[in-house]
Amino acid sequence: MTSPEDAEPVKPPPSLSSFSPDATVVIPKTRPADNDDLKSNISSPSFRTASSPPLSTPLSSLAQERISRSQSPTGRRSLSRLGTRSTAGSVLGSFGEVPDDTRSLIVRAFSPAIAVFSSSELDDLARQKGFHNGFRGLLRPFGERIPGKVVVRDSHGASRTWEDFGVRFIDLWDPSTQATAAKANTTSPFHEIEELLRIYLESSEQTAEQPQHINGYRQSDLNMSFPVYTAFLRRLLCAAKISPHETFLHPVSSVMAVHASDPDPVDTLRNMYTHTSQGSRSLPHWVHPEYLRYYVLVHDDDNDDFSRSTHFFDQMKRHFGLHCHLLRIRSSQALPTDDDSVEAETSEWLSPQEELSKLSEDGNLIDVEPSQSYLFGSDVTALRSLVRELVQQSVVPHMESKIAIWNDQVVSRRKGISGRFMSMSKRLAGFGSGSKGSSNPVMNLGGGSSGNYDALQGFYRFDSPEALMRKMADYSMMLRDFRLASTTYELLRSDYLNDKAWKYQAGANEMCVISSLLNPLATAAKMKVDNLDQMLETATYSYLSRCADPLDTLRCIAVSVELLRVRGKSAAESAAKWATRILELGIVGPVGHVLISERIGACFAAEIGLGSSGWGTRKRKAALWYVLAANEWLQLGKGEQASSCISVADSHYGKSLVAEPLGPFSEMQEFLDQLRLAVRVSTADMEDELPTTDGVSGIMEETSEMLDYRSHARHRSIATDTMGPVPLSPLRTTREEPMARDDDFE
Repeated sequence: MTSPEDAEPVKPPPSLSSFSPDATVVIPKTRPADNDDLKSNISSPSFRTASSPPLSTPLSSLAQERISRSQSPTGRRSLSRLGTRSTAGSVLGSFGEVPDDTRSLIVRAFSPAIAVFSSSELDDLARQKGFHNGFRGLLRPFGERIPGKVVVRDSHGASRTWEDFGVRFIDLWDPSTQATAAKANTTSPFHEIEELLRIYLESSEQTAEQPQHINGYRQSDLNMSFPVYTAFLRRLLCAAKISPHETFLHPVSSVMAVHASDPDPVDTLRNMYTHTSQGSRSLPHWVHPEYLRYYVLVHDDDNDDFSRSTHFFDQMKRHFGLHCHLLRIRSSQALPTDDDSVEAETSEWLSPQEELSKLSEDGNLIDVEPSQSYLFGSDVTALRSLVRELVQQSVVPHMESKIAIWNDQVVSRRKGISGRFMSMSKRLAGFGSGSKGSSNPVMNLGGGSSGNYDALQGFYRFDSPEALMRKMADYSMMLRDFRLASTTYELLRSDYLNDKAWKYQAGANEMCVISSLLNPLATAAKMKVDNLDQMLETATYSYLSRCADPLDTLRCIAVSVELLRVRGKSAAESAAKWATRILELGIVGPVGHVLISERIGACFAAEIGLGSSGWGTRKRKAALWYVLAANEWLQLGKGEQASSCISVADSHYGKSLVAEPLGPFSEMQEFLDQLRLAVRVSTADMEDELPTTDGVSGIMEETSEMLDYRSHARHRSIATDTMGPVPLSPLRTTREEPMARDDDFE
């Protein structure tokens, strides 16, 4: 019994207390190392490690991951970790990305989703091995990075090899997962992401107590808050829920697993198929029900009879076809003292709710280290073999076949002459629109109002042409055929606009921008930044104003900013503009506000000048945003991050001026020196560096008096009229100063 598919706002610098002229610090003109040298050094074989460090390891080592060059046509670096990944004790997880390498993170975020449906006996076996989430929790880390190379064919039949290909194992039917999702609907995901960012910062402070180096480069040169921003971007990409307007979380395949000790495994698998197709575990009407089923029989090497398991496995292949696998693992739990025990990998693509729940469970263990699961080496080999066979021999060919069928039956008709003629006829004369209940994929291929959109419930049926084209575009995106994906999203934009399906239209515009920027063959001449800006503007307006969805708005802008930043001068300037839009919309918290401010500085720093002199760079503007970020970090009480931003600003100011650094800008030099002094006061030990409280008060009074003498009325009026009241200086303390209480002034 097989299914038909089994065959296949920003503030100016505050009025900080002035400093003594004797304390002026000269800003260096050059940095110890350039980003280009850093990138070349990172690609050296010496910059490798196999596992993520614990909390006691310096934060700079979080960027040390084994980096290999993918054979993809993009030519970008991709991350591949071999061996085990340990994140025990580290809330930051394993950060494979180094600065300027977030593109691989974005590409891996759009991976095929595979649902897991396992029997209760199999879930009990996984919990016995130390995995509380059942069989899905056992499989999940192995799917995020497939070992070896995965070969994928594009729409033209050309084969491409990927070393960082992965899949997502999801659970759509777990009652606990549905309860967590229902609880999450009452809590804003922004609050969860902001809480995670605060935890990341606390973790980074514990690992940055002393200066560290990465291959000869100082930690301050790498901007120590970059791992926190990487975690922010990863959690933002994981925060999405299953939705009708995009199919990235719709199951491409389903793994149905049963224990070999079951009295009749074949009958159990047949009942599981019935439940998922038309029973209580069936998916909503806007999810395509014809996804691939993959059947797994799990044999327990410790207790089961292998001859009995092979007998049932032969029956499975006769009943369900070739999409079957016999998995052999041990039911006993591995211990760290065992000879062949391996530390179990942990998932890096956790949603904010899952990670907060995990951190809360670990936080309840007082004076006890969080428990870490271990697996036998034979279990690790068997699980990797299962995932690789599932992806390479079943999932990828199934997706390639579906793309070819939908491209031939739906999209080609839409692109043809008859499809364009019907589109023009519907727009001009208003005739030819199909009935509202029509679901024939061959019909309703024009560009006018098709009538397939159910405005009351807010979705297209799974078999409508618009839904099939969107699914084909998402499949192309997940298989990294970005050219086909971008052209399909371009067709869907007008269809969704005519049907007034606003969230569908916003998603099509968003993914059209992202796929166009990811396409390595789309040069700057073919891809105009103005067109991308128009699509981003449409997506942002529809998401935020028409759909009231700030989370998708933030994801749309943040991902586009990272991809625009590496596209050249004009694109980097557009990236800075859109990053500033995030601050204007006010859709991030205090920590997210500072991180976005740093990325604005990184966007301006990425602009390439003309000629040997670098005419047209934005180094000074980049330095200004890093100074603003340093001031915000200081107001949040994060002196180490503020010091890192000041170091980056110093390097940009040194590069931007030929003469004495900041010589013509004395006020900015004073502001920087005062900010540096405030950072030193906030991070230094008061007993060691400042012996008495009176000394601190004296410094504050002296610097405040100098700033009042040298400040200009114009600066004060601009700050007061346009941006509201100026925030307090970081040097201002809330306690009463002893010198101000009794100064005998008459």
